[in-house]
Amino acid sequence: MRIGIVGAHGFIGSALREELHDHEVVEFTRERPITSEKGRTAAADLDAVVWAASSNTPATLAANPGNAEQEVREFSEGLDLLSDLNLDRLIVLSSGGTVYGHAPTPHDEGTQLEPVSDYGKLKAEIERVAKEKCPNVTILRLSNVYGPGQEGAGNQGVLAHWLTAIANGDQPVIYGDPEIARDYVYVGDAVRGIRAALERDVRGTAINLGSGTPTSLNELQSIVADVTGMVGGADLKPGRPYDNRSTWLRIERARELLDWEPTVSLQDGIRLMWKWKEQA
Repeated sequence: MRIGIVGAHGFIGSALREELHDHEVVEFTRERPITSEKGRTAAADLDAVVWAASSNTPATLAANPGNAEQEVREFSEGLDLLSDLNLDRLIVLSSGGTVYGHAPTPHDEGTQLEPVSDYGKLKAEIERVAKEKCPNVTILRLSNVYGPGQEGAGNQGVLAHWLTAIANGDQPVIYGDPEIARDYVYVGDAVRGIRAALERDVRGTAINLGSGTPTSLNELQSIVADVTGMVGGADLKPGRPYDNRSTWLRIERARELLDWEPTVSLQDGIRLMWKWKEQA
């Protein structure tokens, strides 16, 4: 299969390139966007595209909400190109941690999207545009993806920031209520799920990819301390306006349609991430 990855040099895109080593992968990056002349040429005869690019994070959008409009416009222009190419399969990565907003947890794919943060609203709008322009699109709503290779750019990725702080001899920071829970999925598990969506016919569906288990920040801190040998607790600071309440995902649909479920425990995943951080 000839597969295009938009955002091929990002955290998830890079891991997906490795996962798809037995397919022909065509890379689209900021230096070679899919809408550029070179990008259009490279996009010819693609069997599938995974849209893994995002130029914003919750923190950057909170500071500059107007950036969302530009990202939606660029995404829409990219889909116009793909529709001209009669693309057979499109997968768009969305945010299972933000698009459901304050809806009761755990979230399943039938939960109405009620995002409250600017980032969640952006992701919901990306989904809307994707469905409008490509009704057969597959939406994958990922929980908090972590693992080797994650740098924590734009204040995104709590584990990336914590492990960087510990490696530098600093204390990690917890913003807000330490009992707030999140759903964390190891990057290797996440890209296996994306691969399964490419290789199975799940067009026209939305599918959650996560651990299916809530982990509070206090629990996460305990695991990190056990893995890294961190001494002392985290530095507690007030919550930020863009932080969500506790969120985690139901993953029954992924099990049923993709024959997928996460295999890497949070402790093992953090251990692999810490080993990478130490060697970086």
